[in-house]
Amino acid sequence: MDIQQVGGYGAAAGTTRPMDRIMGKDDFLRLLATQLQHQDPLDPQDNAEMVAQLAQFSSLEQLQNMNDVLSSGLDLDLILTRVLNNTAAAGLIGKSVLAAGDTVHLDTSEPATLRFDLGADAAKVTVTVYDENGTVIRTLEETGVEAGRRSIEWDGEDSAGNRMAEGTYTFAVTAEDPDGNAIAATPILSGIVIAVKFEDGEAVLSVDGVDVSISDVLEIYQEQTERT
Repeated sequence: MDIQQVGGYGAAAGTTRPMDRIMGKDDFLRLLATQLQHQDPLDPQDNAEMVAQLAQFSSLEQLQNMNDVLSSGLDLDLILTRVLNNTAAAGLIGKSVLAAGDTVHLDTSEPATLRFDLGADAAKVTVTVYDENGTVIRTLEETGVEAGRRSIEWDGEDSAGNRMAEGTYTFAVTAEDPDGNAIAATPILSGIVIAVKFEDGEAVLSVDGVDVSISDVLEIYQEQTERT
């Protein structure tokens, strides 16, 4: 009588199953249960080996739980940071701020302060004011300006001496050293926070009607504080 070779459990003899994913704790537990189910009753699994496998399973479960906690912790930190920033932003209403930006609000009769940050001492600073259409309405110059946060007063008039209407204007700043080389000059927006709104979970301040991201705020101060 011919005796045919008997293959192992599962796949056919001589074949292997590709590992298409990482073994998880559920796979480990199923493997352990299968091993117990098919053990030889006349030669049961050694207790020490069983304890070692259970310890491996416990370690695997703890590592996976730790990974889940860390992942959820990162999400929680992000949410918490947004909540704290948004809560702090609401408290800025009525406060004066300095922020990165090239806009300035002109009142009906008061002059406007054009602020900027110089990277080095400048022999000459030129500030150009534009209307909403991008047309140049006034050019201001100042000499011998030291590095740091500085400002130039704009009387609110155009180059012909006409008083400009109340509203929001933009300005650009250029600076040069005694040899005529350009110096870094960054415009700074200033004003009072009149409202706070939220876009995509981030706080946006309305500073005299101009939208400013809270991440662009450089300084917060009381309105009555004298600025230079």
